[in-house]
Amino acid sequence: MDIILYNILVGFCSLLLGYLFGSIPTGVIFGKIFFNSDVRNFGSKNSGGTNVARVYGKKYGIIVILLDMVKVAIPLIAVWAIFKFSSLQAFFADQLGKEMWNPVLYIYLAPLGASLGHCWPLYAGFKGGKTVSVFCGFAIATNWLLFVTGAATFFITLKKTKFVSISSMLTATVASILAWVLFILKITLLANQPVWLQELTMWGAGNYVVCGWEYASVITIIAALLIVRHKANIVRLLNGTELPVGSKKNQGNSSEEISR
Repeated sequence: MDIILYNILVGFCSLLLGYLFGSIPTGVIFGKIFFNSDVRNFGSKNSGGTNVARVYGKKYGIIVILLDMVKVAIPLIAVWAIFKFSSLQAFFADQLGKEMWNPVLYIYLAPLGASLGHCWPLYAGFKGGKTVSVFCGFAIATNWLLFVTGAATFFITLKKTKFVSISSMLTATVASILAWVLFILKITLLANQPVWLQELTMWGAGNYVVCGWEYASVITIIAALLIVRHKANIVRLLNGTELPVGSKKNQGNSSEEISR
């Protein structure tokens, strides 16, 4: 029973830390500071970087996207650092036994929490973004191959379709599949190879940041969340009313209208 409680407690704390960071409503903050308005009242009605760019301008959209990427990396690195440099790792391993202690899972629960916080932010009435930036930040912070593949998928799809929504959902899907492929390769063809070769695609390869089932599972859950959050976009795509990137039409007020 103590083993179950310890695992639940550590997992919950990691998830909560990620959620609190992910809840920082970057887009809302920028709208309040620079335009004295709430970006969620315009455009696609969410606080993500794409809508910020649509409503306030590309410069602000890029800043918000970058900051949203950072807010998923911070709790991920924080949990990793706690286990790496504190005595908690040794304590829990001793209390639970090494076979029942899995710090890798808890490290990846932090970005999952950040994704939930980004979508349903505690500090902004639980009305947030669509987790695209958070997904990208997670990939950049952990796996260079997923980042490169994802970036290529996104921009090629965007060039072909002109729809950010399609590009985002396809990128998340491809990245998730690739994560499982890397995991399968690790336990099959690379099973008897050195650790550095098994984790060649991971930043900080070693005992913690690894492409195991934990990583593949969490990135798949975040990808599924991303797709669910694009439900309205999917409906508009099916109805033929989704606006392509660069369209002069808008779904709401423009930044010019807001500034009046």
